[in-house]
Amino acid sequence: MPTGNFEFRGKGLSFWWLMIWTNFLTIITFSLYWPWAYCAQQKWIAEKTFINGKQLVFKGTGIGLFGTYLFIAIMTVITFGLYSPWGYCRFKRWQTNNLYFAENGDIEQF
Repeated sequence: MPTGNFEFRGKGLSFWWLMIWTNFLTIITFSLYWPWAYCAQQKWIAEKTFINGKQLVFKGTGIGLFGTYLFIAIMTVITFGLYSPWGYCRFKRWQTNNLYFAENGDIEQF
């Protein structure tokens, strides 16, 4: 059976602040900012996640997600919610396709 060492180094206060400002911007833009907010959150999560000592990086962008987000929303409305399982899989495929192991220069060190 395969084994590995998964580690998450996130702190609650920095995630709390991230959630405050991304949710605020999402609310005041009537959800149009949501793709950018989601990408910011995924970047934070990936930056703090390590698999066998290798850091993850999320390279998705809000503009890259916006088209998928719009398509899923429209299809879900048109089909009265029937598209939602396919939309969820499409969304998760986009998310997974933008997750990588970090290489030199991918992560900013402070």
